[in-house]
Amino acid sequence: MLYALVGYGISNKELCKVLRQLGHNVFVSEIRLLNLEEKTELESLGVEYEEGQNSDAILRADRIVVSPSVKPDHPVVSKADEKVLTDLDVILALKKPKVVIGITGTNGKTTTCSMLTHALKKAGKSVECLGNIGNPIAKLVEKDIDYLVLELSSFQLFWSRKLPIDIGVITNIKPNHLDWHPSFEHYYRSKLKLFDFSSIRVYNSQDPLLSSLAMSYDNTVGFDRIKANKQEKTIELEGKLYPFSNANLYTTQNLWNLSAVVQVLRIIGFQISEALKLLEDFTPPKHRMQFVAEINGVSFYNDSKSTSAAATIEALENFEDKKVVLILTGKGKNENYEPLINKICEKAKAVVMFGEMASLIKDLIEKANVQSKIVENMDQAVKEAFSMAEPGEVVLLSPAGASFDLYKNYTERGEHFERVVKSLLGG
Repeated sequence: MLYALVGYGISNKELCKVLRQLGHNVFVSEIRLLNLEEKTELESLGVEYEEGQNSDAILRADRIVVSPSVKPDHPVVSKADEKVLTDLDVILALKKPKVVIGITGTNGKTTTCSMLTHALKKAGKSVECLGNIGNPIAKLVEKDIDYLVLELSSFQLFWSRKLPIDIGVITNIKPNHLDWHPSFEHYYRSKLKLFDFSSIRVYNSQDPLLSSLAMSYDNTVGFDRIKANKQEKTIELEGKLYPFSNANLYTTQNLWNLSAVVQVLRIIGFQISEALKLLEDFTPPKHRMQFVAEINGVSFYNDSKSTSAAATIEALENFEDKKVVLILTGKGKNENYEPLINKICEKAKAVVMFGEMASLIKDLIEKANVQSKIVENMDQAVKEAFSMAEPGEVVLLSPAGASFDLYKNYTERGEHFERVVKSLLGG
């Protein structure tokens, strides 16, 4: 069988090796120019390739596997229809663990996947977390596990044909990635494909759109936001108090993530108290409402992973009153920013902006009569925000945009923020 791989990123690189090991012919089509190492690798595998274009040569293949970055209106792939699938389809047809748990959502999916994987490992289960989290699904072939936690993006779900998901979790649905999806409906319908694939469906029952959409499915289990008392180190679930001392999870988004994970663990067979004990020592991934330092009474938080307006709104919910100086930056995703402006008016005392986001949102900020300043770069943004903040207040990097205007990824952006903050400590 001939497979055409459209895009030669991390997932298709791993898949290419697996397909060749299985004796399949492979053709790689990459829109960018391949580097010498990639060409050498393909030649050593005996793989034909093209670079700098995606030509109709793709259509010769029996199966066409697309990278998640390939858009729905791709001029060649859109002609193929039934031939198109993902690395997820291919690998899970070859090897399915006993329990596959798929997790998607606008916000929180990486943390939820990491949290669930941590709990299952601590409980002694054989488990791996693969997919959009950065570990290609093709690595499953070399592993012998009972539980697979699979992070799924809207891009992956859009292109996937049929995934054998035992438990599907949608953390929330808010507008996002409207630079890739032609409409919000297209985006949430792509997310909802996870429920089409799943036997048991877990969803955020406080998300109005998601709750409405979930009514069309059987075998659904809703989860609510956990009530927490950080001072007393207790949380309330279903009217009962439980001790819980993991301060890392007392942020707004992490309490939602925790609720989702507890619900999944209950489905698997754990009691609530058992589930919570498994998560007492869990540390969330970096760049998500991460405390960096306190300088002269001002607290600095790195939330670089908030790459949409909805995520930044969620971040601002962690703070009461107007005690936040917010740093906005990044590349927009064709979103409606009015809800974010409303939340800024409610929660923030000032805004510092740079990058593409500044030009996108400055008029709305000025119209709302919010104190603001446009600067050139992260160094200036952090120093300006610090000068605006008073003791007891917060400087929050929660960009509301993707990093690709100025940085390689959100990690690089967050690390830059942390370096500048720590330079203030030294200065």
